[in-house]
Amino acid sequence: MVWGGLAKAAGVSIALWLAPGTTVTYAPGVNARVEISAAVVGSSATLEAIERQAASRDRVRQQEIAALQTRLAAAEAQGAADIATLQTELATAREALVADLASRDRAYAQEIAVFRREVTDIASTDEGAAALAQFNQGDEIGALAVLDRLRAANDRARQVRADLQSAAEARRIAGLALDARNRSRIGADAVILRFEEVTRLDPESYEDWLRLVILYSEVGRRTDALGAAGRLEALADDDHKRAVAGMRTADILLSQGDRAGALERYRQSLALLQPALAETPTSEDLAIDVTRSLDRIAAVLVGQGDRPGALALYQQALAFDERLYAAHPQSAQWARNVSISLDRIGALLQSQGDRAGARAHYDRSREIREDLAIAEPTSMLRASDVAVSLTLLADVKASQGDRDGALDSHRTALDIRQRLSAADPASADLADKVFGSLISVGDLLAEGGARSDAQERYQQALEIAERTSAADPASIELAFSVSLALDRLGGLLQDQGDRAGARALYQRSLEIDERLYVQDPTSAGVAVNLSGSLQRMGALLAGQNDVEGALEFYRRSLEIRERAAAADPESAVFAEQVSTALSGMGALLERHGDQDGAMSLYERSLEIAERLSAADPASFDRVRLVSIAQDQIAGLLLRRGDRDAALARYELSLAIDERLFAAAPGSETFARSLSIALERIAAIKVEQREHKAALAYYRRSLDITDRVYAASPTSHALAREFSTSLIRVGDVERILGRTETARIHYLRSLAISRRLIAADPESATVARDMCVSLLKLAALTEQPRYRVRALLILRNMKATGRLAADDRTWLTQVEDEVHRDAAARRETQASRAS
Repeated sequence: MVWGGLAKAAGVSIALWLAPGTTVTYAPGVNARVEISAAVVGSSATLEAIERQAASRDRVRQQEIAALQTRLAAAEAQGAADIATLQTELATAREALVADLASRDRAYAQEIAVFRREVTDIASTDEGAAALAQFNQGDEIGALAVLDRLRAANDRARQVRADLQSAAEARRIAGLALDARNRSRIGADAVILRFEEVTRLDPESYEDWLRLVILYSEVGRRTDALGAAGRLEALADDDHKRAVAGMRTADILLSQGDRAGALERYRQSLALLQPALAETPTSEDLAIDVTRSLDRIAAVLVGQGDRPGALALYQQALAFDERLYAAHPQSAQWARNVSISLDRIGALLQSQGDRAGARAHYDRSREIREDLAIAEPTSMLRASDVAVSLTLLADVKASQGDRDGALDSHRTALDIRQRLSAADPASADLADKVFGSLISVGDLLAEGGARSDAQERYQQALEIAERTSAADPASIELAFSVSLALDRLGGLLQDQGDRAGARALYQRSLEIDERLYVQDPTSAGVAVNLSGSLQRMGALLAGQNDVEGALEFYRRSLEIRERAAAADPESAVFAEQVSTALSGMGALLERHGDQDGAMSLYERSLEIAERLSAADPASFDRVRLVSIAQDQIAGLLLRRGDRDAALARYELSLAIDERLFAAAPGSETFARSLSIALERIAAIKVEQREHKAALAYYRRSLDITDRVYAASPTSHALAREFSTSLIRVGDVERILGRTETARIHYLRSLAISRRLIAADPESATVARDMCVSLLKLAALTEQPRYRVRALLILRNMKATGRLAADDRTWLTQVEDEVHRDAAARRETQASRAS
């Protein structure tokens, strides 16, 4: 484009800068700045910009520059003393014109920057400066080499301008693609390709890089997302943009497990946003990003166990959101922000045991989201938000005992997510949400005894996890999903008595977690998952009476958790996991005969639990840790024969459970814990031959279990607990001589076992429960038919590989009793015949 061609360069441009009749003498000493400014201001890019803008001030400046050139030419001809001053004035005037044009025309600014770099490079040597001076004086023949360089420079400048124009068109098309993707019309990959093309053509747009960061993150391309976030931070030219870029970087760091790094970046962003909002309190964009920053910091604090601090931040964020929503009641964005803040507060309240408060917040959020989805029926985002609300409500319903309602909500959420994922199969985020819903539905089905249906959901979840993990092998979270699905399937097999099958699946899960741990031994998330896999393998071996093997897994798990806690001593989560590991390992040591070792671990577990509870008294989970640790110590004291000390510990635990149940009477978890605490004290009363007192405790426990089971009649776990309570009450009634009452309780227990075995015929646990009821009835009524039925069940369990090693002796005893019954019948018959 060399100033619009040679004719233009020799005619228009030179005529512009040289007065008619003026003779220019080339001076041996060339002022490079003057020559560069002459080339830049005389370039076609500048001339075209002047023509496009058609501003009178540009024409005035052109005239002033021409006058300065005339004065400089005269001074140089006369050898005047003010040549240097005039050169500086001329160069400054030219540069001012160019700067003013650039401030009004972004495309010109980038185009002329390229051109200026090239002519500056030409003038960087004495020879180049002299050639540029020749060119500027109109000696094109002598400056052909320079013209070639200028032509190439202008070609590049022209390409920049063409790229910018193409980028503008591509950006508009990419925006339409993004909208189509939000309406489930196209996949995320197609949108990413378009924005990648936009940033290639125009790499200086902050907004384009922001979209790419978001899209990369949504599909799980974390490395690309982090690189785009770095570019975003480099382009940020004010505190607001720097804060947003910092939050995006922090989001990615958090997804990679770097909680400390993420928290630091979030706090830096908030520190930038708050002064900016104070200066411009009416800025809605700033207010929105302040709430986002508060939310993100609060989320990290929750992970550290600082619930009061997190709740305060969430409430601040909700206040911001509600103020904005009140000012703009028709705004979908601010309505959605309110719903998000309600969800976060609800989740925190739920973690503290306030399920009613949590459900109230979730219901408000769901209503907002359903209204938004009705208004925008084709929006992927609105539908996805409704699924989130349904999932949260399902969880709190389940915790309140409404399992049928929970299952309905989870299934509806699953349907929505499967539809969205089918419309955008490349989205790892959508696939992950389908995975989560499948696991949740499977869990409720398994608990309700529908094991084949649960297994189908878990298998579907595993297939999704394996597919997405294979597509993004660097993703720790996707690998964890594979591990989680394997664990769920293994748990089903274990409950069905197929320990070999369960172990194979647990082993695959463990191998994944160990591989990740070798790759990144400093990752807290990886360490936590590995320790959990080790615990599961240990528990499985313990169930097979391989205490030595189980202890080895438990020791490794404890070591990992202690290292994680030592590396992050402020983490309440890691401390809690250490407490749990100590508790589990103590139980194994006790089974192994090492009561002193077990007591030492139990006491360490209690010490941690009490410290955590004191630091976070609002956390019901932390308080329950104390109760659990007291129970374990009490149990060991009882087995040592120290009933009084054991009873004192159990009463401490009971007091905690009573307090929790009083605070949240609708909580199934707290109700069950209280029921168990009552039964433990009742058992001691039985040993002390205080049978009436024991019966009072057992009956109260039975009443609680009955209410909880009645609220969730499809729960197999609750049905089993109710059945067991019936057996215990029946046992004490029998001791007190109330045989008919005892028989009624045993029969009720047997009826429950029959229903459960009909729904889940493969369950070894339920089959064992039925045998207990049958044998209790046999002993009470002296009717051998009950014992025969129990024997048939035990033999079937043995034949199908579902009979535990511990129960083989039991089978032998029942066989002996049946043989004695048969012998007694034959003897009686023979006696009658004689």
